[in-house]
Formats: sequence, C-alpha cells, structure tokens
Amino acid sequence: MTATDGFVLRHGKRIAVQTVAPTPRKQRKPFEVQWVKLPRHWIEALQGVDRASTYRLAHLILLEAFKREHVGGEIILSAAVTRGMPRNSKIRAAEELVALGLIKIERDGRKALRVTDISTNKNK
Repeated sequence: MTATDGFVLRHGKRIAVQTVAPTPRKQRKPFEVQWVKLPRHWIEALQGVDRASTYRLAHLILLEAFKREHVGGEIILSAAVTRGMPRNSKIRAAEELVALGLIKIERDGRKALRVTDISTNKNK
C-alpha cells in the first residue's frame, strides 16, 4: 500500500483517497460561579468586622465552597483564588474568620491555607 498524489494502490488497483483533517475538540470552559447564597449567620458574624480583607476573604471562601460542591476538591486559599490579596492580609482575615467561628483552617508552614470546615449553620 503506497500513497501517491491522493491515490492508494490496493490489489493492483488505484483508489482515490481524500485526506480529512480531524475536527478539533471544543474545550470546556472552566466552571465559573455566577452567584452564591450568603448565610444569615455569616451576615450577622461579619457585621462586627473592621477589615475589608476579612469581608472579601469570606465572600471568596463562599464562592470557592460552592464551586467545590460542583467540581470537587478542597478549598485552598492560593494567590490565584484570593486574586492578589497580600499574604499577611489573607492570614489575618482567615484567623479572624476562625475566631468568628465561620471556618476552620489548616496551615502547613508557608504553603497556602486550606479551609477544612465551613460553618453554614449558627448551631454548629
């Protein structure tokens, strides 16, 4: 079987061959959260917060939690997730959310913070 000028020889006969390019697969768009519920318990707990970074981190955690319900995985507060929030501000805000009883975190040296538990119920 040899190909020459768009033909293939098979059993001594010349057969025309048309080259077809494979159709490219459509890439899926990454999951993007459009909205998320803000629990009343969080609203009440965040009323006493002074830092804007704590408010911002609380919202980002709720967005990530909703996303993780659909795509799986754990909530890691990396620089990409916190969108350039300074490391010190992120740590202070996370510690304040822990003190309010809204989340539990896990720290491993200089690695990104991991949220291990999110309180969505006032009775927890």
